Amino acid sequence: MVESGIKSQPLNNEKGMALVLVLLIMSVMVLLGSTATMEATTNLRISGNYKLNAQAFYAAESGIETGRARLRATSANPITDSNPTNYQWTSDFTSGTTPSYAVQIRHRVNASNQVLYWGDTNSDGRNERNTTTGTSIYLVTSTGSAVSGSKRIVAEMARMPPFNPPAALYVEAATSILGTSTHIFGSDPPSCGTGSLPGIATTLAPGTVTNSGNPKVCGSTATGCTAGTWSVTGGATDMDVDEMIRGLRGSANYSYSYNVNRTESGMNWGVPVAGATQDDPSTCSASNIVYYNMNGLEIRLTGGSSGCGILIVDGNLELNGGFNWHGIILVSGSVTIAGGGDKNITGSVVAGGSTSADLVGGNTSIVYCSAAINNQTLNHSLRTLSWLEE
Repeated sequence: MVESGIKSQPLNNEKGMALVLVLLIMSVMVLLGSTATMEATTNLRISGNYKLNAQAFYAAESGIETGRARLRATSANPITDSNPTNYQWTSDFTSGTTPSYAVQIRHRVNASNQVLYWGDTNSDGRNERNTTTGTSIYLVTSTGSAVSGSKRIVAEMARMPPFNPPAALYVEAATSILGTSTHIFGSDPPSCGTGSLPGIATTLAPGTVTNSGNPKVCGSTATGCTAGTWSVTGGATDMDVDEMIRGLRGSANYSYSYNVNRTESGMNWGVPVAGATQDDPSTCSASNIVYYNMNGLEIRLTGGSSGCGILIVDGNLELNGGFNWHGIILVSGSVTIAGGGDKNITGSVVAGGSTSADLVGGNTSIVYCSAAINNQTLNHSLRTLSWLEE
């Protein structure tokens, strides 16, 4: 019996140690479980807060874009700037949905409470903030809310300023105007406005623009403009055509990019309604921005191509075979207008070519029209000048 008692003692000790070990393991598991639960709860809270903040941010962003859309002249629900010179003018609106946004639009002003504009003050093609010229700069503040989350975005935006071309045709290279059927008029016809510009303006000396065949180049109304009339101004302000292109290409409705010389026929970006004669301005209700990135090479438009809006060519442009445009043609390189068929341009042509000679001839009519130019800048989205999340 004594031996039996002695033998059972180690078993009791082992059982005690096993119990202690089990209790320790259970304690660790409980601790781990509590930690995991706390971590999961924390992660859920973080995830929930992130979701709410994201919803609030997107709501605020939606408010910014709604404000941009409503500031467009062609908006179905426009915000009208009733007092563009009043630094205290504001307009407020809310979404009425959840997540929601509240938006305030006001004029951007300087430290002296002068209303700021976005425009080209010296006709060099570069827009800047100023107090005299261009379109109003708006400060759009949108606060988005989602339950307890809130985000604020402040955007500075402005409409595309009207172009200020110095003539019906602006060039920066030696230019030849050919043919008795080539007509360039620098003054607004009655249906366009009251502006009066030279027929041609060049950054070079006037003598670098030559003629052959008695073309009409007039700086007054077409009435009384006869063959051999010559209106050319030299020493024009050097327009930064590359900067003008950079400011517009991101808003293009149609974009093309080529690394080879290219010919395209029968392109249609709107069909201008021609005037009674070739020298009368066209009309058009469409407004497109067409951008060709030719990487320094040439795009050739032929076969009755037409459009309304702003035609931008980063490279060289050749027009022939019938061509009709209502608005602005902006080219970084040279412009050649030749060949058969009538070529009618109502608005203005700005060519920044500096090495290749420009050539205009062969049944070509370029009629300056301020309305055709200004209308192109009214109907496009406002440009964001600055953007800040607060």
